[in-house]
Amino acid sequence: MDACSRIFDFQVNYLGKVTISGTQFLSGCTESAVMGLVERRGRAPTQGTNALLEIRPFQVRLHHLDDHSEASLAMDTYQVARIAYCTADHGVRPNVFAWIYREISDDLSFQMHCHAVECQSKLEAKKLAHSMMEAFRKTFHSMRSDGRIHKSGSSDDFAEDASIPEDITPDEG
Repeated sequence: MDACSRIFDFQVNYLGKVTISGTQFLSGCTESAVMGLVERRGRAPTQGTNALLEIRPFQVRLHHLDDHSEASLAMDTYQVARIAYCTADHGVRPNVFAWIYREISDDLSFQMHCHAVECQSKLEAKKLAHSMMEAFRKTFHSMRSDGRIHKSGSSDDFAEDASIPEDITPDEG
């Protein structure tokens, strides 16, 4: 199995999600959301939940675990193609990994939510971010090869070691 097809599991503490505004996400854009989630957890220590975050090539699964971290009580699934931004660079808490997810309603409207998990260490958060990059890369290549996205830039080649460009556009047809 190649590196882009692997499944990565991370023991985390799910801090929750908050609705955020905007569609352009730059470095630091999750900082205030993460700060709010960390503060909320500080006021209610049971707010965060034991979880297993599973990074797959096309989806992320968040398994909410029981108090003994043995049984999955519920699972949330996030499509990698709907993740607008993710980061493990937080000044408030360097061991937090956060992602912005576009949730689509039945009426096709959408909201952007910032989700955050607390990892065991800063290194674990960085590993999680790297695993997410691998999932983005796999999803991007698959969507490009089956025509769901097209290039809007002048370059015909996607560099294997480059991060996913911001100028990709979903195919309208």
